[in-house]
Amino acid sequence: MNRLSFNKVSGFTLIELISVIVILGILAVGVSSFLKFGTQIYAEATARDQIISSARFSVERLNREVRHALPNSLVTYVNSSGFSCLKFTPIIASSTYIDLPVLPEPSSSTLAIIPFNDDDFAQAAKVIVYPLAIADLTDISDNNHMFSSLDKSTEPWILNFVSPIHFESDSPSQRVYFISDNVDYCLAGTNLMRNGILMAQNITNNAPFQVASASLRRNALVQVHLQFEKNFEKVTFNNEVQVLNVP
Repeated sequence: MNRLSFNKVSGFTLIELISVIVILGILAVGVSSFLKFGTQIYAEATARDQIISSARFSVERLNREVRHALPNSLVTYVNSSGFSCLKFTPIIASSTYIDLPVLPEPSSSTLAIIPFNDDDFAQAAKVIVYPLAIADLTDISDNNHMFSSLDKSTEPWILNFVSPIHFESDSPSQRVYFISDNVDYCLAGTNLMRNGILMAQNITNNAPFQVASASLRRNALVQVHLQFEKNFEKVTFNNEVQVLNVP
C-alpha cells in the first residue's frame, strides 16, 4: 500500500509580518527622535558656550577699561549712524607732581614729577591735571597739554613741553594723568565695536550703556546691559562698573 507523504511548510503569517513592520516602524521613530533631540541639545549647548565665551571676553575688557578711565571723561551718545555709544579717555599712566604752574604764577616749559611705572608711557599723548568735566579734555582747555619728552636722568623726573604752559588749577591730591585718544564702544546693529573693531556679536538689546556721574559719596558708575541671543539661546550680562580713579 502506498503511503502519501506530506512536507510541512513553515513561514510567517500576514499578521505576523504586519506586526513586525509596525514594531520596526515604532523603533525607527523612537531612534530618530532620540538622535534629533540629542543633536538639537548639542547644537544649543554649543551655541550657548559660544555666546558666553564671546560675551565674557568683551564684557571683561570693557569693565577693565572703564575701571581705569580718566575721571569725569565717560559719556554716552548716539553717533552719526544712530548707534548707541560709550566714550571715555583711558589712563596710560599717572604720577604725582611737585609744583604745578598755575595762574597767576608764570608759565613753565617743565614739570617735575615723581617716578612711576612707565611701561606703557609711549602710548601717552597728553598730560592732564584735575579733570572735572568733559570740557577739560578739549584742546582749548588749560587743564591738559601736549608734552614733548620725559627726562628720567634726574629725580624727580622732568616732563618737558614744547613751549611754556600753565594749568587752570591745582589738584588736591597733586595727581597728574597721562592720557591717549578716546575709546568708543558702540552697538552697531547686533555687533559691539571698539573703535571700529568687532568685539562681540549677536547682541539684541538697544541702549546698553548708562553713566551715573560722580557724587560726593561715590565715584562715577557705568551700567552695562548686554543681551546675547543665538539659535534661540539667550544670555544676559548686567554689570555696574565703578570708575576707580578720582581727579
